[in-house]
Amino acid sequence: MALFSKPPAKKPAAPGTARATPAREFTQGDARKGAPPRPAPDPRGPATLTGASLIDWTHAYASIEVAETNPGLCSVLENAALLYAAGQIEPARALLEDGVRNDHDTKQSPLAWLALFDLMQRANLRTEFDQLALQYVVQFERSAPGWEESMQRTAEESAGTGGYVALTGKLTGSSATQLLGLKRAVEKRVPHARLDCSSVQGFDDGGAHMLADLLGQARKHRVALTLERAEKLSASVDAMVKQGRDGGQGAWLLYLELLQWQHDQAKFDDRAVDYAVAFEVSPPSWEPPPQPVQKVAASAGAPINHRPAADAEMIAFAGTLAGSSVPQIAAFSDFAHRHEIVVVDMAAVDRFDFVCAGAFMNAIGRIEGQRKTVQIVGASPIIRALLLLIGVSPRHFVKKTA
Repeated sequence: MALFSKPPAKKPAAPGTARATPAREFTQGDARKGAPPRPAPDPRGPATLTGASLIDWTHAYASIEVAETNPGLCSVLENAALLYAAGQIEPARALLEDGVRNDHDTKQSPLAWLALFDLMQRANLRTEFDQLALQYVVQFERSAPGWEESMQRTAEESAGTGGYVALTGKLTGSSATQLLGLKRAVEKRVPHARLDCSSVQGFDDGGAHMLADLLGQARKHRVALTLERAEKLSASVDAMVKQGRDGGQGAWLLYLELLQWQHDQAKFDDRAVDYAVAFEVSPPSWEPPPQPVQKVAASAGAPINHRPAADAEMIAFAGTLAGSSVPQIAAFSDFAHRHEIVVVDMAAVDRFDFVCAGAFMNAIGRIEGQRKTVQIVGASPIIRALLLLIGVSPRHFVKKTA
């Protein structure tokens, strides 16, 4: 007779069933492809661990310390961060709003609440922001973040540059969120804004119409916008225009807009007449924008200076960062060659997409492989959540305190 009974055998999984992959496992596995081995945490510089909240909402700081090591992620925040990275801002905010009301883990995560404050601030939802602040005080028994009237202007000034917006994929009539970065730059009259068109894969009539409208608004408001690497987009629009009326009115309007931004009046005048004949409407008038620093026609292969001065103490990212070959990532790697402690200021970053975030994490791995330290300053809560989700260590996030 046995003294101990055998443990019950585990039941085999039912055919056709599989374990669901958490968002954290999926994103970390995908983002780390090709990344070098990560060294053991060994932060350098005047850094100390604190027990304070992971996020410091303010942008005005004097000295640096490392934020709390517990990242505070939960499934709702992870999914919201992925939605925001994909340009789905309103669904991300709605998911967080539902989470802080109905999901236990989200209610207990200060980072999730601060990410929601972040998105409400970006959407200019002052009433909702104030209501959430009252709930935050009750939930965590601490002061809530304050509404910042000049947050966007302060971020732009701290970066020393205008916004960077990258268009990716196919532009369609449902690309409103994809064009949101450009829309904000136009509305806020961001100085020296840059629009990168190199990753546009095509467009339909509605998408071309929306982009033409935004470029037209930028012209009328005299926004100093520079179009970068737009040759592929121009070639696609030109091919549609050659089809005459069948090419679609949106393509024609976008083509005429690009000619205005290229300051090519001779070709504009010829095509404006063709447009009037094809669609039996009055053509747009010649009202070119301010002369850009770099014209669209001459931008192919020409370097854009994203590098800080040789004696700069940190490198600043700004605008929307999308794709694996964003110039700021290359500038970040170059900056690291000259510094042992590599500080990145993200106060002016509007959005990271998933691909760029992965490229940034891989760059961190390469820099740490040289026994250097990377510190990230000023990342907003929703961007911080995305970087934590794909595997950036909490020890990289620092805050400046008075």
